[in-house]
Amino acid sequence: MAVDTRQQQTASWALQSMESMTRYGLSPTPNNYSVFYYYHAGTNPNLKMAIDLLLSQQDILTQQNCTDLYQAHLGIDAEQRILKETNTAIEAEVVRVLDAIDRAATNTTQYNQTLSTFSGQLNEPTSLDEIRGAVTKVANETRNMVKQNERLATQLASTTQQLTELRFNFDQAHKELQIDPLTEVGNRKYFDNELLHSTLEARDNGAPLSLLMADIDYFKKFNDAYGHAIGDQVLKLVARTMVENLKGRDIIARYGGEEFVILLPHTALRDAEKVANLLRANLNTKLIRKRSTNETLGGVTISIGAVEYYQGEQLEEFVSRADTALYKAKNEGRNRVVCQELTPEQIEAIRTQANVFVPMLPTENVDMDTTDQ
Repeated sequence: MAVDTRQQQTASWALQSMESMTRYGLSPTPNNYSVFYYYHAGTNPNLKMAIDLLLSQQDILTQQNCTDLYQAHLGIDAEQRILKETNTAIEAEVVRVLDAIDRAATNTTQYNQTLSTFSGQLNEPTSLDEIRGAVTKVANETRNMVKQNERLATQLASTTQQLTELRFNFDQAHKELQIDPLTEVGNRKYFDNELLHSTLEARDNGAPLSLLMADIDYFKKFNDAYGHAIGDQVLKLVARTMVENLKGRDIIARYGGEEFVILLPHTALRDAEKVANLLRANLNTKLIRKRSTNETLGGVTISIGAVEYYQGEQLEEFVSRADTALYKAKNEGRNRVVCQELTPEQIEAIRTQANVFVPMLPTENVDMDTTDQ
């Protein structure tokens, strides 16, 4: 049932994407299709906000708009552009330092030559005036070296500061690319990165890893009834409640639209179920009020699907099982948690397919009485 529903949604988003391109007179290129597909699917909140903002300012989307939107939100150009700009700035700083070091090396060579000349003059019979002139020259060269070293030290300190700022700015920009601007939790890209990291860690240390996929119940009806501004407040409330009730090592992200995902490292399925019910219970106590009138608009409930990762399992299958459990929770009445467990045979099939070897635990030697009774 969940698979059929997902296929219907996918077909609907595809149809809406084609209609949008036709409406705005755009060629049905793969990039244009991707922009509108992710917009109608709502799985890229940053892209959706950007398109909504453009459409609030103009009647149509131009081809240039679509190209810019794709590069900024879907292509790898956004992150590559930041990386390129940072690398260019770092290269400029390195060239500046190397140039300063080269000048310092040239001056040092000249200074060494002056000292060698002075030493030779002292070893040879010479007049007092010549000695005085040589000493003056060495003194001048020494002062020049001191000034040169001071300039080099100042330049190196400045470069160190510049590189520190560049690193900070790059880290900030990289972080912003992985944060959902509305809820301020991770976005889909952040989740994908953390999912890979977490499953690799679970594989290496043998610790359990669970995934919760949550969906706000009747969000679309709530959004349609009270408007997008109130809907945004609901999304923020849900995200804030999750952050307040989870541990620092837990990973929270907005998966798309009104869906959130939570990775729970070092957490088995039954403990993940307890965490999910705690979140659900805490949200049940929240009420949405309209700030302008203080009117109570209702409460918020969520449905949650919970699964545990098995070594060798494909990431897509891991997420798909959570999605299936979520749809089961919604079909069974919403405001509940549904766990999906695999049978021992299914687990063994996953391990066999992935060539995962699980060693048997050593058993203790036990003396057995074999005397016939």
